[in-house]
Amino acid sequence: MLLIAAGLRLWRLEDNGFGTAYYAAGVRSMLQGAWLFFYNSFDPAGYISLDKPPVAFWIQTAFAAVLGYSGWTIHLPQALAGVASVALLYRLVRQPFGVAAGLSAALLLAVMPVAVAVDRSNNTDSWLVFFLLLAATAALRGRGLSLVAAMALLGVAFNVKMLAALICGPALLAGWLFAGTLDWRRRLAWMAAAGVTLAVVSLAWAVAFDLTPKDSRPYAGSSHDNSMLELIVVHNGLERFVRAPRTPPTPPPVQAQTPRLEAYDAVPVGPLRLAAPALAAQFAWTLPLAVLGAVFGWRRRRASVALWSSWALTYGIVFSAAGGIFHAYYLAALAPPLAALAGIGCFELWRRGPGHLALGLAATALWQGYIVGASLGWDATWTGFPLVALLAGVVTLWRAKRPPAVVGGVALLILPALWALSTVFAPGNLTLPSSSLARWLGRDDGRGPLLSRTYGALTNDPKLRAFLHDHRGEARFLLAAPNALLAAPVIIQSGQPVMAFGGFFGADPVLSVDAFARQVEQGEVRFVVLGNTRRPRDFERWVQAHGTPVDPDLWRSLPAEPRRSIVLYDLAPD
Repeated sequence: MLLIAAGLRLWRLEDNGFGTAYYAAGVRSMLQGAWLFFYNSFDPAGYISLDKPPVAFWIQTAFAAVLGYSGWTIHLPQALAGVASVALLYRLVRQPFGVAAGLSAALLLAVMPVAVAVDRSNNTDSWLVFFLLLAATAALRGRGLSLVAAMALLGVAFNVKMLAALICGPALLAGWLFAGTLDWRRRLAWMAAAGVTLAVVSLAWAVAFDLTPKDSRPYAGSSHDNSMLELIVVHNGLERFVRAPRTPPTPPPVQAQTPRLEAYDAVPVGPLRLAAPALAAQFAWTLPLAVLGAVFGWRRRRASVALWSSWALTYGIVFSAAGGIFHAYYLAALAPPLAALAGIGCFELWRRGPGHLALGLAATALWQGYIVGASLGWDATWTGFPLVALLAGVVTLWRAKRPPAVVGGVALLILPALWALSTVFAPGNLTLPSSSLARWLGRDDGRGPLLSRTYGALTNDPKLRAFLHDHRGEARFLLAAPNALLAAPVIIQSGQPVMAFGGFFGADPVLSVDAFARQVEQGEVRFVVLGNTRRPRDFERWVQAHGTPVDPDLWRSLPAEPRRSIVLYDLAPD
């Protein structure tokens, strides 16, 4: 199982380049000093921080420091975390339910499409899952100190992805309560101690960041008030649930209708959201087995089933209600409980005999038929695999023997394995990873043009970097850009200070136009690159008014793209 997990996560990993350039630039910057490392700086000048907590990036930086900085070395930690998570899940399921259940759960997590997609990226969700599984290991011991340890590990997970980690808190508490034998007074005392531990570990770094004088640390990226605590509550909290209302645009003429460019996975919010084929195909191929595992495993090992069921329910409810920033790869947090419960379901159905096996095969085959039919078409040959499983269930029931169920079980693994392999051969958008057999087959994956492929920034141009190095003079910053998306490739390739004066998207109030003008007067900034935004902000208008466009023949080697072209401005021409 570990070899399967490692193969899916490491095979052709180097093809993913630097993945999310924003994070890769942060790692390149943090390699250049302890101060930059501690404050999770996006750029080598310590101008602005990444908009996520630091633990996952500290790990990536450590790997890069030992193995050398490259796209492969910053992706390797997540791949290894994914393999380690498979091992942890095996141990967690094996202890209460036996080796067969543990191996089944491990295999299902190893080939879980969304888990493979995330583990092949430099996003932080792989480490979120790893630390949550460590916390679950501690919680299921049922002792007083084990809850404190679980909450400490949950605090570490908080410093991987903030509030996304705390969703698992009720599940850890439920598992601990069912696993323990302490009286209620001692339980309440340990719960209080665990709560204090969680608060201290979770907020220690954010409080240290905010208590540092603002002129002695980077600006807190994606915040409005330069506060890491505000980032926790607003951008990485409320904005994940509630999307800011938009003024309805004037309907364009019929002949001018254009496809919408969705920046988020636009699946309608509601109780059946995660049943939508585009999302279900990421993680829910064995959902009926997981439900049956929760039902039949409850009497045997309540602590384990309570933890996994609560974990799945809390994240499922949150993701179903999240109406703000939502991406398919968030569903990686649902991979461990679904795999664990499905592994338990396989064991319990096998133990109960052919009748129960037939029920599990039939329910899962029908569910997989729905996913693949809605994704690839009901006449697609791929629907044959669920059909084989369904027939195996019929034979199992008819002959009253277990062996035919093995054939059906293998058939049920084919489609999730193919979806997982799609992340190796057709990864799509490397920043917002997902799996899609349709994409691998060259069809529309339904995510829209922005989410179905990776668009390299036009600032990733060697001729541009050479020009900047030759003409930079004494300027502190090699380049300034309105957002981190344009700045990141230059940082990755050069390791030089680049100012993203508007933060990640260009909307952060990092400094005023007057302050920027003073930096230009002091010679800290000379060159600015701007995109072809339709509504230029004050910064863009100031640069356009005070700068001189540089002849593209001097610095551009990449082909121009009219819809997303860039212009280089010189604010101190010779």
